[in-house]
Amino acid sequence: MSQTIRDLVERLARGGLDEAPGLHRVVPATGKGRKPATAVDATDSLFNGLLALDVERNFEAAADRCGHPLDEFLTIIRDAEITYGRPVVHEVPAFGGFTNVGDAVLACARTLGNHDATHSAPRPKMSATAALLSRRSVSPKRLGGAGPTHDEMDLIIRCALSAPDHGSLRPWRVIEFPQDARSALAALFEQEKLRRDPLASREDLELAREHATRAPALVGFVVSPQGRTNVPLQEQWLAAGAALGNFLNAAHSLGYGAIVLSGERCHDPILKSALDIQATEFLAGFISLGRIVQVPPARKLPPTDRVRGKWTPRLPAQDAADAAAAPPSPPSLPPEA
Repeated sequence: MSQTIRDLVERLARGGLDEAPGLHRVVPATGKGRKPATAVDATDSLFNGLLALDVERNFEAAADRCGHPLDEFLTIIRDAEITYGRPVVHEVPAFGGFTNVGDAVLACARTLGNHDATHSAPRPKMSATAALLSRRSVSPKRLGGAGPTHDEMDLIIRCALSAPDHGSLRPWRVIEFPQDARSALAALFEQEKLRRDPLASREDLELAREHATRAPALVGFVVSPQGRTNVPLQEQWLAAGAALGNFLNAAHSLGYGAIVLSGERCHDPILKSALDIQATEFLAGFISLGRIVQVPPARKLPPTDRVRGKWTPRLPAQDAADAAAAPPSPPSLPPEA
């Protein structure tokens, strides 16, 4: 990376930039897996990468948008951080936004480069599904930092509200547990554990309390089936499940790890009453959210043919042939006297 660009970024980070003398105008990189060979190429790859990251808000999708393998894309980001001596993004590998220096470099890309194609070019098909394919449950012990802001949580919930919902019944709701309420929730979890196991050890009780306090953010997901409607109960449960899926995917797209934990406590009537959950409602689980501070192990998806089938209409002659080939039924025994 050239000294000119380093100086420019330092000036941007301090809040001042009127012109950029001596900086070559760069053009977007092309070619799958192309490795930069010069300082300008490196700058070009970084600028394109940050612009794509600004659009996608996800490392996998941004890498695909730029035509780089994910490991090469992350190397470009890390090389830039070595050059500047400070991070440009929060929480690699889960994108958590740009740092002040990252914002400065991004401003360089917007101001000095001809990178409109990065924003306006049609996105590859993978970009629309990269976040879905990369989402996985993240244990609370792997979460840290801060949870979603008020506006981010509002966006996550609006994404959940956009899920398929027959009749627009919204048969679900969420309960947020702010930090100042966590100790009270921990006491409820401890009491529920003692009701299930009066001989629970001190370690088990501490673990129960930790389930209420460990995650940066905690949200209860409640299924609220609506009565007196033509929408069948199973379809309302499907709508609630779709909303929960959207909730988790939206959190992932914003750079947060999440997991839903249920267990026996979700069926405890005393706990449910303390959380103002009605007798007709169901506590599906508690969603833990936060920044990923420890990357979870890779998840291997099963082959699609495990869940993908194809229906072939049966002809009446086939039904008759199958019936003829079936073994005869044993004779029925007379009833005992």
